[in-house]
Amino acid sequence: MIQKNNNLSVLPFYERSDERHHERSYAYGAVYPLYTPLGSVPPFQIIRKHGGSTVSGCRLMKYQDASYWNIMPQLSEAGLKVLTFADYDIIVFPSVAPMNITPIEGQFYMELATADGTVYVSDVFTVCGAMDGFLNVQWWDIDDLVMDAGRIAYAYQGENIYRNTLWLQTQLGKPDYTFEEEGETRDGYFYPEKMVSGKTYRFTILASEYLCDVMRFIRLSDFVFVRDQYNNTYRCDTFLITPKWETQGDLASVEVEFTCDTVAKKVGRGIFGLGDYGDFNDDYNNDYDITLNEE
Repeated sequence: MIQKNNNLSVLPFYERSDERHHERSYAYGAVYPLYTPLGSVPPFQIIRKHGGSTVSGCRLMKYQDASYWNIMPQLSEAGLKVLTFADYDIIVFPSVAPMNITPIEGQFYMELATADGTVYVSDVFTVCGAMDGFLNVQWWDIDDLVMDAGRIAYAYQGENIYRNTLWLQTQLGKPDYTFEEEGETRDGYFYPEKMVSGKTYRFTILASEYLCDVMRFIRLSDFVFVRDQYNNTYRCDTFLITPKWETQGDLASVEVEFTCDTVAKKVGRGIFGLGDYGDFNDDYNNDYDITLNEE
């Protein structure tokens, strides 16, 4: 039931371990660093067929190591749910950090088993002890986002239960400044009727295909927040990603831009207003100009 080549989750899950990003031929074994704070795992949703969807167990596996931890109790306490819809079920985990799930730093993946014997394997993620210098992006909808491929479940019994969260190793920089003007030209002079100035924030990341898949939904979301390395929070009005795939390799250079409440608008432009001076004799010339009549 998992949609092939169309990831809807921050942390993707697969029915086969060889479908993971680093297992694909063009990745050459390179693991993409999907970051998450110490004590947590990234949020995820798994769409699956009806029946036997109850999660019977979950193991946190150390990548390239035989060690593992049973984290089923922590997942249950932190809000793991199974939601039932007309044509499918969705396993939802909101990931509210910290949750005392990942005990150490490093690279991990999860094996999640359901009551009907199906075992799902997550992609690899990287646990970091300090998130200083990271950019945090969080987005969600008031209601579920429903599409042909299924849905991203955000609400349960009238309450928001899920928010997508990404930690990106990048910084805001080199913004663009836009200007728009409306008006008319008379006798060679432009007379503005409305002027609008805005600021567009930018940052660039390297991203895998599964991350580009889920980031495309940010622009469609009701709420989008970005928090920078200085703990400044921006509520985004627009959010756009532009992936540019590398000629060789498995990653795209993704240019991200967003706007928020930095728009400044002015209607008209003050031409008069030099004290109480005006057009003295209604001949519409510049005899009102104080600079021309100082003598």
